[in-house]
Amino acid sequence: MANMSAVCYKYHYTVKPFLIVPIIGAMFADMINTAIISLFLSLL
Repeated sequence: MANMSAVCYKYHYTVKPFLIVPIIGAMFADMINTAIISLFLSLL
């Protein structure tokens, strides 16, 4: 959040990065988590 605030301070404030970045990050984290869980379950 500190880096995004610094960028917004320099290049003007916008709401889109504060909404889009966490959603995309959460989506990638969910996909990676699903792959890891599937991998460990297949090893059992």
